[in-house]
Amino acid sequence: GGAFMLMFDAQTQKISAWDGRETAPSGVTPDLFLDKDGKPLRFADAVIGGRSVGVPGVVRLMAESHAKHGKLKWARLFDPAIELADKGFPLPPRLHVHLVNDRIVKTDPAAKPIYFEADGTPKAIGTFIKNPAYAETLRLIAQQGADAFYTGAMAEEMVKAVRGHANAGALSKADLAQYKVRVSEAVCGPYRRYTVCGMPPPSAGGIAQIQILGMLERHDLSKMKPLSVEAVHLVAEAQRLAYADRERYAADDKFVEMPVAGLVDREYIKQRGDQ
Repeated sequence: GGAFMLMFDAQTQKISAWDGRETAPSGVTPDLFLDKDGKPLRFADAVIGGRSVGVPGVVRLMAESHAKHGKLKWARLFDPAIELADKGFPLPPRLHVHLVNDRIVKTDPAAKPIYFEADGTPKAIGTFIKNPAYAETLRLIAQQGADAFYTGAMAEEMVKAVRGHANAGALSKADLAQYKVRVSEAVCGPYRRYTVCGMPPPSAGGIAQIQILGMLERHDLSKMKPLSVEAVHLVAEAQRLAYADRERYAADDKFVEMPVAGLVDREYIKQRGDQ
């Protein structure tokens, strides 16, 4: 339900970072993923159901970025997806493999009839998969804009589904109505003769990529065979160190102060690479 977007403006030569990340509902408490005894829930118990549902941001991000930079009409963007949902698409082999191994989708009363036969077996490869309810959802957003998603009947249905689930969550209509997209500057750093830019916090990806490349730039990977022990070792160690920093420092910068400039500082990255 969330999205990040980097956009390069050729006229201003600037890169903007659009944060449409899903957010925690206002009713969430620190014990969200703890059981009645205060112990962490099993992964499946924590993730499946309404408990793990955040406030989705992708629709608002797409609407606001389109309003500022879009060229085609908003409604036209939905036509291909609506057609696929209405007329269907042939079930591909890869999806069929996932359905064979699935233990979750088949328990959902709305999703099961779309992908499974009445006896619980996945529909055959090549079967046309149709989703008319999804097509109707897309039509409403196409015709009425993002507000159709964040307010009104659609919002009420989402809240009802989340709060009414056996593993209930805290999503509210106010959470949906109040969702805001944030636009900021990308985080950038040098890599040889290039400037590499990525998403800033709350994403940790941009920082990690800059650190990894910064630790690797002293090594001539072009002289190493792909997947050689030396090449894999260098990349893996650079990733290990970057992810150690990610675990230690990365968080949502709306709530936690992050030392972004220090993490992408060239001298600091060099010191990390020396380790």
